[in-house]
Amino acid sequence: MKSRPVLILILFLISSSYSQTVYVSSEHWVYEYLERLEAKHLLPFVLNSTKPMTRDEIAGLLKSAYQNKEKLNRVEQDQLQFLLGEFREELVDIYSRRETTLGRITGSKWIDPVLPDLIYANGRNLLSISSGPLRVNWDPILFRKRLYANADTLSGGERVFEDSNGFVFWGTIGDNVGFYTNVRDTREWGTRLYPGYVNTTAVGLGFVQGGGDQIYHDETRAYVVLNYKTFYLQFGKDKNLWGPGYSGQLGLSGRATSYDFAKLQVVSQRFKFTSLWGVLQHYDTGFFYGNHQEKYIAAHRLECAPFDFMELGLYETLIYSGRKIEPGYLNPVMFYRSAEHYLGDRDNAAMGLDVELKLIPNTKIYGELFIDDLTTGKLSSGFYGNKFAYLVGGHYVDMAGIPNLDVRLEYARVRPYTYSHKFELNSYRHFITGLGHWIGPNADDLYLELAYRYSRRLKIFLYFEVLRHGANQDSVNYGGSIFAPHRFGDSETVHFLDGILEKTKSTGVNVSYELAREFFIKLQYNYFWGQFDAPEKQDYPGNRSEFWLQFSLNY
Repeated sequence: MKSRPVLILILFLISSSYSQTVYVSSEHWVYEYLERLEAKHLLPFVLNSTKPMTRDEIAGLLKSAYQNKEKLNRVEQDQLQFLLGEFREELVDIYSRRETTLGRITGSKWIDPVLPDLIYANGRNLLSISSGPLRVNWDPILFRKRLYANADTLSGGERVFEDSNGFVFWGTIGDNVGFYTNVRDTREWGTRLYPGYVNTTAVGLGFVQGGGDQIYHDETRAYVVLNYKTFYLQFGKDKNLWGPGYSGQLGLSGRATSYDFAKLQVVSQRFKFTSLWGVLQHYDTGFFYGNHQEKYIAAHRLECAPFDFMELGLYETLIYSGRKIEPGYLNPVMFYRSAEHYLGDRDNAAMGLDVELKLIPNTKIYGELFIDDLTTGKLSSGFYGNKFAYLVGGHYVDMAGIPNLDVRLEYARVRPYTYSHKFELNSYRHFITGLGHWIGPNADDLYLELAYRYSRRLKIFLYFEVLRHGANQDSVNYGGSIFAPHRFGDSETVHFLDGILEKTKSTGVNVSYELAREFFIKLQYNYFWGQFDAPEKQDYPGNRSEFWLQFSLNY
């Protein structure tokens, strides 16, 4: 009898008709498209600094773009037409089917009579089933990458091959229950040597098995979503990206592997509130052999557009361990910093603020401030406890009046000891990968990109990047590692880029072409040159050139 209210709620949600409930992967190019239209002031606000977004959110923005379609150039109109087909369930009032190459093949008089009805039935997914309130879609995942590199620190050329296989399975029950599963299994091998034949982990990954000249790893993202009008409740395993940054985000970057969480969102036209509680994994050498320590993340974020030319984001994150349920951190409207003090100042609380401004034609300027710890009276003293980071950037589209030619400039700077914590278990990471910006503490990064989209299918971009990092010495901690918090005996004073100064510059070109729906071929060439300001490391990392070729289907 106690379960009856829950059953009634679920049945009510299934029988209601409001919106689709599946999230769109944060890697999808639709976000880039919406951001360009926002920079051109064709969309007044997007609220896309909280990713991923739901299909319904994105469909609403595409509908606004469709109302301004006469202001779009040829490539933008072609992209929009394709996206209308991708989100046809939400845009039935404006979608008009346009025959694709694959559609013409499967619909030909030779193929159509022998092709089962569930194959490419909706003109989008390989398999699709619609029966009553149930809609299901299935596609295979295929990924092949071949990397060839040479460096003056290598005795011979480096070859790294990566193969991934899997599938993506998603759908809805009615209009208010959604589900999503993305399964990938990967083998990586070549001339690169991997540590031991043991269970381990790696940057950006969770469980890794193998060693020697090959490793295996897998990842599954899977969740269910319930929604009613403006409320969304997501439960499962996925990633979250918070912040306006392009080359990296200070708050939640999505660089680490996915993790389990429950997330509540309230979404309206001008504001979006997100609150989540999740389970992270703390890796050490005994993690897969009995020394398993879980930790938890609580985070909430408010993103709003008070004016058409401005978007603001305000968020808090908190990492804790030692107990699973902490009521104060489950409260979505609690001020986490205060709750953390109330509970004994033993957890890792942080907060952030970001802003986007669209005051100049064809331009968006953005910035973000991340505060881990701060003592305002010691701001100029070099006090190690002042742990914060900031990011500024600008995105200029249709540069010099050339359609689809964009330039982006972004700078990120992270103070020493940022993301670390006195209790190492509470450091700002999942497995061994930081949850924040990829450059880590005591580092800065300048990123410049010039991109040109020749057509919907073809994009070319050039980039130049300068990275500096103050690394720790063997016996001296300068706050240059998320794995090394400030300890007794470490200096109370540390200045930005103290330690072994690592300087790396890189440049490259990337060409991406979409052969068919979600089937991409990418070519990239990168050149790196760097230097460590330490006598014993003058020859490292030296110069490195690499070329990689990548094929991906629904990846």
